[in-house]
Amino acid sequence: MLENIDIWKFVAGLGLFLFGMAQLETGIKELVGRGFKVFIRKHTKNKIKAIFGGTFITAVLQSSSVVSLMLLAFVGAGVISMQNALGVILGSNLGTTFTGWLVATLGFKVDIENFIMPFIALGGLMTVLFPKRPRLFNTGLLIIGLAFLFLGLSFMKDSITYLAENFDVSVFAEYGSIIFLLVGFVFTAIIQSSSATMVIALSALNAGIIDFYSGAAMVIGADLGTTITVLLGGFQGTASKKRVALGHFLFNLVTDVVAFLLMGPIVLFVTNVLGIEDELLGLVVFHSSFNILGIIMFYPFLGHFARYLTSKYSSKDDRVGLFIHESTVEVPEAALEALGNETKHLITLVLKLYSRAFLRDYKQDAKAKANVGLLKSRVSFKDHYHRIKRLQGEMINFYGELQKQPLTENESSELSRIIAATSNALHSAKDVKDIEKNLVRFRKSGNNTINRLYRFLDDSSCSMISEFLEILNSQSESIYFEELGKLMVDIQKNYDTFLNMIYDRSNRRHLEEEDIATVLNVNRELYSANKAMILVLKDHLLHPQQAIEFENLPAFR
Repeated sequence: MLENIDIWKFVAGLGLFLFGMAQLETGIKELVGRGFKVFIRKHTKNKIKAIFGGTFITAVLQSSSVVSLMLLAFVGAGVISMQNALGVILGSNLGTTFTGWLVATLGFKVDIENFIMPFIALGGLMTVLFPKRPRLFNTGLLIIGLAFLFLGLSFMKDSITYLAENFDVSVFAEYGSIIFLLVGFVFTAIIQSSSATMVIALSALNAGIIDFYSGAAMVIGADLGTTITVLLGGFQGTASKKRVALGHFLFNLVTDVVAFLLMGPIVLFVTNVLGIEDELLGLVVFHSSFNILGIIMFYPFLGHFARYLTSKYSSKDDRVGLFIHESTVEVPEAALEALGNETKHLITLVLKLYSRAFLRDYKQDAKAKANVGLLKSRVSFKDHYHRIKRLQGEMINFYGELQKQPLTENESSELSRIIAATSNALHSAKDVKDIEKNLVRFRKSGNNTINRLYRFLDDSSCSMISEFLEILNSQSESIYFEELGKLMVDIQKNYDTFLNMIYDRSNRRHLEEEDIATVLNVNRELYSANKAMILVLKDHLLHPQQAIEFENLPAFR
């Protein structure tokens, strides 16, 4: 049988096809990859948008693995919910059928080798002549990738034609369609490309080696084979990665089992109802049809499935971070989003430490009490401070890895602001930690003057914590600059008022010299902690230009 097939031409064709796919993926990813990352963030706000977004991106990028990487990164960063991530996966399955449409409509209808010569010439020259001009170089990769894809198809198609004359497909008749399903599954799992398996099935169908039902079974097997790499890689990663991998596998498994069981009715739908007589086109329509069927089956249950996956894989380690350990530095936009969310988490922990330094029932307005109530904790003050230090260490390790990635100027600037914010957050926490024992002594003191001074610090600090939280949790960016400016004035006013209280003769004569030095130090440390927190919020919330303007305010200086 093998003497009737030009095996080396077939393997060369397969190699050219896969190489072309890789170059096509690289070219598109470099040219518009960042735009698609923005797209996937903005157009996955609900299930419908997520499905269409996943379909569109995968169809254009021609790589479900790239989409999976972006998806994993944004899920880990908290940008995309698990439910909408599952919607993107469903859409991605449909998007992978685009290659089949391209090949079926063009690859077998034109004289490929003559058609692609100009593309090989143009793409090859662009990659050689413009290696230092990224846009032209990557455009060349895209062109030559597309050309090699079709050249590989031509090699496979020609080499397999010889086999059709002497190959007796009846030897597989006793096994039925299941053997072709297994061939599609195993081959795709090995070469990690369902598109290549689809091209081989189309070539075999075109040569008459297999019938339509056998080709359909191969396509179903290929669809399931694409999940193996994701599945094996996913279970060695984070909880988020495991959820995405298992979700992808279960979607494809259920969809492919149903497609195989209903293969007869679906084929009749394609050939009789839709009236498609061209078997090559019909096989592609069949591929798209059962993926659409999968979307219809799973769509109503996406929310329930997301909750199941979330409950099945949860982070049970001792790490303090909530976002960075679920993200990946390979997608800088998502990594920065994760760091931004982690910075907000760090700020909340510092404010919680701040509130624990003052232990009494707050008599502020309802909003203040509600905000302070958010900061209740059963962890000791000392342990809580060490949690903050651990979180900063985790963040330092993460953005150390992120700095090794190729970052744009804007991304580097944003990373620098995050680093500054985390540094000032720890500065604020350390200032509060340094005076915590003094505050305990003030609360327990029998000296009425010290009690009066402590109540002032307590009241002003409770109000300040509430203001910090309100700004941090506000959805209105327009208030950030103005409110932070007011807070800077307020902390200076509180600092000066407290100094006047200490220097007032009626208070000073009831204080020992050591007490005066202590309360002055506490006032100075609280002022430093508050100013550091304003710096944190400045870097976390304000745009770069606003941050520069804020630093030039008279109150800030």
